[in-house]
Amino acid sequence: MTADYRDLYPEFCAALQQAELRPQQQLIACLGGGADSQTILDLLDRWRAENPHYNYLAIHLDHQFHPKSAAWTQSLVADCQRREFPMHTEVLAVEQGARISKEAAGRNARYQRLSELAEADAVLLLGQHRNDQIETFLLQLKRGAGPKGLAAMAQHSTKPGALEGSNQIWLRPLLGVSKAKIYGYAEQHQLHWIEDDTNYDTAIDRNYLRHEVVPKLEQRWPQFGDAVLRSARLCAEQQQVLDELLAEQLVHFVNASGELAVDKLKNHSAASQRALLRAWLQQQGASMPSYAQLEQIRAQMLHTQNDRQPVVAWGNYQLKRTRNRYLVLHRRLTN
Repeated sequence: MTADYRDLYPEFCAALQQAELRPQQQLIACLGGGADSQTILDLLDRWRAENPHYNYLAIHLDHQFHPKSAAWTQSLVADCQRREFPMHTEVLAVEQGARISKEAAGRNARYQRLSELAEADAVLLLGQHRNDQIETFLLQLKRGAGPKGLAAMAQHSTKPGALEGSNQIWLRPLLGVSKAKIYGYAEQHQLHWIEDDTNYDTAIDRNYLRHEVVPKLEQRWPQFGDAVLRSARLCAEQQQVLDELLAEQLVHFVNASGELAVDKLKNHSAASQRALLRAWLQQQGASMPSYAQLEQIRAQMLHTQNDRQPVVAWGNYQLKRTRNRYLVLHRRLTN
């Protein structure tokens, strides 16, 4: 007997209802072309038939990482045309270089452009699933991440939109659903999707975990995946509590311009100083420095004399200390 995968739709509806949607709000299916995002599109199309009082859009961004990407884009366009589902597609330039991870750069560029294309309070629907969450947790573990990194991906998160003062919702309705179940749904509903052969290249860390590591772990310990998801949820919960406590403290350390008073951190432990610096940088919208860079910030910004104006740079950011001993963050221009 063929398994019935129609139960994905109630789970999808429940995730959207938790977003507390308002009439005419924009709902966007973010299409990569795989079975996961095409399942999101199909579920959203079904939701659209029952809920016409929202604005709908599908977006596909072509990184041109694969020689067949242009043909894949056209097949996604044809699928949306068949559905009469509004769609936007464009080629996305991605920064590349010897010391740049192509996958990470592509992801960052994609999320940034999606935010720019979306309306100020749009809900962007992403196709990540249970297997992606397990892989993300293990990748963060490999990098030596703390609770924030080990929390992996949130099912529901709010991020600043492209317009000042706006917030967009990033929603992963199928984060608790297995890849096998998504493929079952896609096959049962005869969806169109793309199989990218680079997903089988185990030289890429995520693919190595997907094909070589996680199957062996789950063969040895069948409940391993459930334990990883539980740990990720616990890390997310602990990080939320920490963020709330740090935000309460930072109110007393930051001036009206958002600058951080260095001397008010001196009486805290080294661990608290690092946590407060991270929380302030997050408030400023900066990417997080590495542990070594954070120690450099502590050493130069907190423990050098008044007559010095040290500077620490990482990524696209530069941190300076003013003469009155406040920290100021600048975004550096890149070519």
